[in-house]
Amino acid sequence: MSENLINIAIYVTYGLLAIAVLTSIVFPIIHFAKDFSKARGTLIGLAVLVVVLLVAYILSTGEPYEGVSAMASRWISAGITSVFILAGLAIVAAVFTEVVKVIR
Repeated sequence: MSENLINIAIYVTYGLLAIAVLTSIVFPIIHFAKDFSKARGTLIGLAVLVVVLLVAYILSTGEPYEGVSAMASRWISAGITSVFILAGLAIVAAVFTEVVKVIR
């Protein structure tokens, strides 16, 4: 009896997860389609993120580790490199903002 309830709960969870994924993809697309001018900032941010990920992927070595394929190793290295790049950009942005505040 309890196994059936667990199975039902798992299927309900899968259904709710699918609904959440679909709504998180569909509603932003609808929002972009309604007012594209307001979506420009978001699209620029996504473009910058894609560029950072591309640069990180190009810079990654992809040195294979035990139990990990070369491709997975390269993506892991790219993820770590992109975190360092984004952290550096955040620090530069914070310093720039403070310098601009002092100058004004």
